[in-house]
Amino acid sequence: MGNKLIMIRHAPVISDGLFYGSRDVACRCPNTQEAKKIRASLPNDFNLYVSSAKRCLTTANSLFPEMKAPAYDALREQNFGSWEGIPYEKIPDIGTLSSKELGEFRPPEGESFNEVCVRVNLALDEILRKSKNHENIVIVAHSGTIRAVLSTLVGISALSFQFDNLSLSEVIFLTDGMVISYLNKVIT
Repeated sequence: MGNKLIMIRHAPVISDGLFYGSRDVACRCPNTQEAKKIRASLPNDFNLYVSSAKRCLTTANSLFPEMKAPAYDALREQNFGSWEGIPYEKIPDIGTLSSKELGEFRPPEGESFNEVCVRVNLALDEILRKSKNHENIVIVAHSGTIRAVLSTLVGISALSFQFDNLSLSEVIFLTDGMVISYLNKVIT
């Protein structure tokens, strides 16, 4: 078998009712019991990578305190530009958009989801190149990051996926394809 990629969505943010996107916000770390359960569900050996956002770094440090992980800016959540830091109800209605139009839509001073897919998948390609065959990879990142990876791999709309906080999603890369083992798996 090839590389096993396990993506973990960060812990829940400490919400202030504001739209945050790529904005740095704190999170509620998993308690020791939760962290042990998540850790026990993972392979024994893996290379750890993390989004450079505070909520992902904090989550990774809570789950894997003994590991030092490279932080990637390219794994950050979508930048929603001038919409970040404002209350949800103040976000303008963009109307009904097709999946294609939504992927191309760029909030003022932000980035489109298609741009997110490009940067995230370039980072993933680099991570896979650095990993020798059969190495396991764990990435702590955002829902948007995980959606970008999976929508590119599977070829369907990113909005087809939902990822809960601290959920795990696993893809195994084979020499001639891939296997999606599970998505949005919450360890209880």
